[in-house]
Order: sequence, then structure tokens, then C-alpha cells
Amino acid sequence: MDSDDDVKTAMEDVFLYQLDAEKGEGKELAKEFNVKAYPSFILTNSDGETLDRWVGYEKNFFIETMDVALDDLSTIKEKLARFDSEPSVRDASALGRYSNAVGEYKDAVMYFTIAQTMNDDPSRDHTYYIFENTSRGLEGEHFTFDDVIKAADNVMNSKIANPRIKVVTARRMTSLAKRQERLDIVAPYIEAGLKMVSGSDEPDAKEAYNELMVEKALYITNDKDKAVKYKKATMPEGWMDDAGKLNSFCWWCFENLVNLKEAEKLSRKSVELAEAGRQKAMNLDTLAEICNALDNCHEAVDLIKMAMAENPESEYYPKQLERFEKILASQN
Repeated sequence: MDSDDDVKTAMEDVFLYQLDAEKGEGKELAKEFNVKAYPSFILTNSDGETLDRWVGYEKNFFIETMDVALDDLSTIKEKLARFDSEPSVRDASALGRYSNAVGEYKDAVMYFTIAQTMNDDPSRDHTYYIFENTSRGLEGEHFTFDDVIKAADNVMNSKIANPRIKVVTARRMTSLAKRQERLDIVAPYIEAGLKMVSGSDEPDAKEAYNELMVEKALYITNDKDKAVKYKKATMPEGWMDDAGKLNSFCWWCFENLVNLKEAEKLSRKSVELAEAGRQKAMNLDTLAEICNALDNCHEAVDLIKMAMAENPESEYYPKQLERFEKILASQN
């Protein structure tokens, strides 16, 4: 962010105080401000009162949201009081952003729906924000999967939602459908996304095409070899020599139970390249899962013990060890 001139211009009137929410003072402030996701941006006044808040970083979205936030320096409490007496699109949008950032997805859907209903600006569209929060509220059982489908269809049918947003919606619906065991519904979303980006020479469109083709190969044509081919095409340059990116690819292979032999080799390489500590522990865990999937649970146990040694504070790896030891005992 600090190296981008457009972003620096957007932030000329604010003081950026960047914190790691998992270390030192950051942990306490994250707790105080109820941080639920990263990156979170919280605009406050000199008294520490929240003026606006949002989650996620994409350059254009960040600049646009920062401009809107700086245009109204009333606090969230003041916006809420103003909205209760005289609802407006601007306040509904701000309260929707805030509710989303603090994990109050049902409220976020309510505010964004009001903003969409009251909206008289043909260039603005809130359907994606409604979909995003409906899908996030699915886990808390605030919404049903049918609610999510309806919200997704509103995005895909919107005449002003941009193609990138529609592609993101198509990919998210595939992920949600997999978790809900409803893969029967994904084909129209994937095909619609592919239609939007097919033939484009723009780098983002090419990347989206490859990502959607991964999902088409996995969930529609059931061609695992083609899925691996397109997945590799989505990987950034130099990924074969980067511990984190290697691990990401290997975890994808494990999650989808594809290409496991090559994934095992690459996972071992990622462990060698990884820095000692948390990263190496995470990569060891991926390798353990792959070994177990390849019926080598004995090594999986040894690998998890190594992960525990790399990150002894983690509560996750002892649970993994217990799980693998039970699997191993059942095989003897």
C-alpha cells in the first residue's frame, strides 16, 4: 500500500497505524475492536471512535471506500441514530460495511438490502454485498442455502454488477455448493463466469478463466488431469521455489484428492524450503495429510510430531496427532 501512488493520495488525510492482530499490542486492539477478518480497516477519530470500517483489500475498492468514508466523518453511533430517524443510501451502506466487518451478517444484509432498494444511482449496485453477507451468514444459520442461491442469482442477473464481481460470485458459489453437497447447482454459475472472461487478453480475465476451468474440470466434466493443468496455470511465477506457494498447491491437491504422488514430492520440497517455526509446521501438516491419504499413516504421525516441535504453542497439531494415531491403531 505504501508504494502505490494512487493509494497514498487516497490516504493523504489519514494517519495509517498498521498492526499485526496476532502479536503484542495488536492482539489487544483486535480484541477491543472485535476484529473478525484480515485485513480490516478501521477509520477512527482522535478519540478512538469508529467512523467507518471495512474488510478486504483490492486497490480500486479501497480507494473508493476511503473516499466515501472521508466524505462523512460522523461516528458509527451518529450514523446509526441518523439512519433510524431518516434512512439514506449513504448511511445504510456505511452501516452495512461496519456490520460485515464485525461479523453481524444478518444486519449487514438488512442494511445493504435497504441501500439497494433506496438506490437511485444507476452506477452503484449492492447485490454482491448482499450475497457476500448472506453466504457468510450461512455458517451462523442466519440464512438458508436457498437464500444464498437467490442472492447469487441477483448478482449474476444484475445489469450493472461488473464482470469481475460476477466471476467472484460464480467461484464462491462453487465453494459453497461443495460444502453443502449441492454440486448439482454449480454448472450455470461456472459457465456464466467463463462466458464473461473467455477470449479476453486482460491478465485478470485470463487468471479468472483458468480458475473457473479448474472448477469446471473438477465438478462438471470430472477431468482431474485437466483440473491439475489449469490449477498450475493459476499459480504465480516462481511458485515452484516458494515454500508458501508450493504448500498452497499441495494443500489444494490434498483437498481435492488429485495428483497426490506429485503433491507428495512437492510438499517435501516445501518443507525443505520453509522457514523454521510456524511455516515449517504448517507445511509438515500438509505433507502429513498427503501421506495419510496415500495410506502412509505411520509417516503422517512422525510428521505431525515434527510440526508440534516447530510450533509447540499450537493447539491444532496435538489434535492432529491424536487423529492420526487413532487411524494408525485401526490399521494394526
